[in-house]
Amino acid sequence: MINADHITKMKGHLLANIRGQNTAIDKACSVLERGAFKLSSPDRPLGSFLFVGPTGVGKTELTKCFTHYLFPGDNRLIRFDMSEYQNKEQLEVLLGDGNNAQGQMGRQFDLNRDASGNLQGGTILLDEIEKAHPDLLLILLQILEDGRLTLRDGTLLNVSNFFVVLTSNIGAAEAMEMRKSSVETVERVVFNLVKEKLRHELVGRITEQIVFRRLEYEVQVEIAGLLLAREIERLNRQFDTQISFNKTVLEFVLIEGFDARFGARPLRRCIERLIGDALVEQLKLGNQPAGMLVVDSDAGKLRLQTESHPA
Repeated sequence: MINADHITKMKGHLLANIRGQNTAIDKACSVLERGAFKLSSPDRPLGSFLFVGPTGVGKTELTKCFTHYLFPGDNRLIRFDMSEYQNKEQLEVLLGDGNNAQGQMGRQFDLNRDASGNLQGGTILLDEIEKAHPDLLLILLQILEDGRLTLRDGTLLNVSNFFVVLTSNIGAAEAMEMRKSSVETVERVVFNLVKEKLRHELVGRITEQIVFRRLEYEVQVEIAGLLLAREIERLNRQFDTQISFNKTVLEFVLIEGFDARFGARPLRRCIERLIGDALVEQLKLGNQPAGMLVVDSDAGKLRLQTESHPA
């Protein structure tokens, strides 16, 4: 049974976890809510998206976030990087070779099945769709039009209980340069480039095309604070301990990890590296990692300040 209250709270959940993309979330929620209430055609996916924009701005993160919210459980996000399937041989690895070889796509869908062998539903994510082999785009047309996917071993999959997300960096460079332009102007430029590079019949079958904007510094400050808090929370659960951090840690992370070109990804890697190195120092001494993370300015790193080793 559909939980109306759960769906009503989805937008707030996405806004709390994805920063700097409020317009994208507004547009996505319209499709997600209709799909969640099964208002889409039963012969097509629950809804489909083309997420376009620079790297590291939240396209994949938003997909993960709404999938985990709407489809709790394992293996509900089926993800493929299209840059890995650009020629015939790679396509056979993905779809099978027609000689009873299932292929990677079939195996991924098998993980989604319930105890009765039925597909549970979720999200199909195809990253960097513009890099895919043309034959794969023909298969994608079948998914978007009929809600069906035929593998080369003859297996017919009903994917009408899935959302479909295509991501692309088409127009990313142009969008990055249009800092002072309106949302409408950026969208017009990017969508014109999309029409030039992707098949018209593919673009025409997508429910919603959404442009993700570059992340300004102020937004990355918010994201860094969110990522720091999440990583600390994860480590506290893992080690059953209590680690915290002070304001100077956030400032240090921004100095070390901010990159206007690549968005939030460098921040995530920077946080994992800096905190991980600080914890390793304590673990190598046989200590439980607990205390306050502080900046060791002389060494250019973070240090875990414990009661026995105060600042």
